[in-house]
Amino acid sequence: MLRSITWTAVLAVSLVAARPPEAAGQTQAGADAAMTPTSTPGQAAAASADMDAKKAKHSSSKHDRAEAANLFVQGAKDVEQDKIRAAVDAFTRAAEMDPEETKYEMADQIARAHLVTELIQQSDKEKILGHSAEARATIAEAYSVDPASPEVAQHLNELASAVAAGEPAVQSDEVEPAPPIVLQPKAGTKSFHIRASKRNVIEQVLQAYGIQPMLDDSVDAQMMRYDVDDADWSSAERTLDLATGTFIVPLDPVRALIAKDTRANHDKLERLAAETVYLPGMSSSEMTEIATAVKNVFALRTAVANASSGTLTVRGRTEDVNALNATLKTLLEGRSEVQLDVRMFEVDRTKAVNLGAILPNQTTLFNVYSEARNILNSNASTVQEIISSGLAAPGDWEAILAILIASGQLSNTILTQPFGIFGGGLTMTGIAYQGGSLNMQLNSSDVRSLDQLQLRVLDREEATIKAGERYPIETSSYSSLGSTQNLNIPGLSNAGLSSTLQNLGISASQLQAASQLNIPQVEYQDIGLSLNVTPNIEGMDRVSMKFHLTLSALAGSSINSLPVLTNREYNAITSVKVGESALLVSSVTRQESDAITGIPGLSELPGFQSTTNKNSNLDIGELAIVITPHIVRSVNRPASEKMILLPVGQPGPQ
Repeated sequence: MLRSITWTAVLAVSLVAARPPEAAGQTQAGADAAMTPTSTPGQAAAASADMDAKKAKHSSSKHDRAEAANLFVQGAKDVEQDKIRAAVDAFTRAAEMDPEETKYEMADQIARAHLVTELIQQSDKEKILGHSAEARATIAEAYSVDPASPEVAQHLNELASAVAAGEPAVQSDEVEPAPPIVLQPKAGTKSFHIRASKRNVIEQVLQAYGIQPMLDDSVDAQMMRYDVDDADWSSAERTLDLATGTFIVPLDPVRALIAKDTRANHDKLERLAAETVYLPGMSSSEMTEIATAVKNVFALRTAVANASSGTLTVRGRTEDVNALNATLKTLLEGRSEVQLDVRMFEVDRTKAVNLGAILPNQTTLFNVYSEARNILNSNASTVQEIISSGLAAPGDWEAILAILIASGQLSNTILTQPFGIFGGGLTMTGIAYQGGSLNMQLNSSDVRSLDQLQLRVLDREEATIKAGERYPIETSSYSSLGSTQNLNIPGLSNAGLSSTLQNLGISASQLQAASQLNIPQVEYQDIGLSLNVTPNIEGMDRVSMKFHLTLSALAGSSINSLPVLTNREYNAITSVKVGESALLVSSVTRQESDAITGIPGLSELPGFQSTTNKNSNLDIGELAIVITPHIVRSVNRPASEKMILLPVGQPGPQ
């Protein structure tokens, strides 16, 4: 019986196709005119003229019409061979290639209805055999073929419920939020020239795009005129909302609820979307500012920032949430990333040179004979004993002096010290040796240290490098101003006056010792190197860097037992190509000292420079920092980002 009905419908389509084009056009124009309630003959003529203009605009080429006719014939053959799926594909393609021919669209609808019926029958067989999953899959396929079919609507509960399909219900603790419902209208553009009530206009426009409208009681039946040409679904929806003062709430992909655009209806009917947005690397103050901006700009009802997890939870209309996502995507993904290769060289050189001769600054000249005579006269008794014992002859004064010096009888005399003589006879003169030295000493050291590190920094973000130590400095202290022995506070200064303190075992000496404790307050100061670098990408192959270099050290002196610090700072901005290096050089310390020992005037004469001793010390400390930027992630941003249309705010009471 079903086959007979199908063939009858196909035969009717063929009869319509055999009708002359003029008659077909008149019939279609009459149908279009009948769609408009209370239409006049002039309005019907205008509608017919609009339809003719539309057909002329969308007229197909001769080749497309011939191909559509072949597809129609092929679809009819597929129906005869019971190949309904192939027939649906052929009729659909024919209707797309030649939309002016109404028989193609009618054949497509009949074939789809036949295919839906077969799929539903197949689903019933699967349920009888106990194949619940296959039965639901077949119903889902029938829904995809024709979502507006009333037969499919009777089986949607089986598609959504496992219990209705005969399967045991499975309870799960995991609850996942459902995605927002989005309407799925038919593609293409349509034109409307309608004069009717608001409710009638809304029904005609939505049904033209395959959407089944459900009108709320708040929508009135006021007469209006709606004229739109070549409008897709988004344009038709926007203009329809403005013209009728309503808004659309999707119920499922092909059904929608239409209500009057008032705040009360929005609060009662409109669905809200909740979403968690991740904002990594944001501080607590930045998260608070973003949450405030989200509420003010995007009109979201809820925006809660959590700085610890870096998340922003928002709740509002789907359009507002989508606009927020598009804006945040531009803000978060529009940052490039730079890698900084940093190498630090520290060179310490020490050189100490001690070279030359140190001559005596003074000497003693004496007459050798006079000095010997004085020594012999002052030791006459000892000299007689030496002569009487036969140790030396009476006139051999040199031997006598030698015996006196060897026996230790002479001490602290000029002859007991090294001396030299020159001259002869009565003019023999002695010169005492006062000491001297010849120095040839060289000490040199060269120490080089290297630190190498890599930093990955976002564009226009500051990176900090510190090398050194944290030095403790006492800033203040708390101590007693005097002894408690002069205090006479019963129960506090004297433990014997308080039974409570005695029971606790606290004596007056313990109170006094506790009052003299010194409690210092210490602050730690960074000593060493501190370098701040802020890169900024310029164009495609250059990076500018802002440097702030600080060198802190102890000065070696103190004021009130507090150390004195020396600070040196350097600020600069430089621009280099990607891969090239920027060099920072600083002389950390340089100390040089020279000590010269010699005879004034004589050391300056040619040939007498060796009589001078020079002791010099040189201590040099230098620091070199080499920074090489590399772009590891580049975002090629256009001159302007894509325009984001923010939804209008919710209307006030009407």
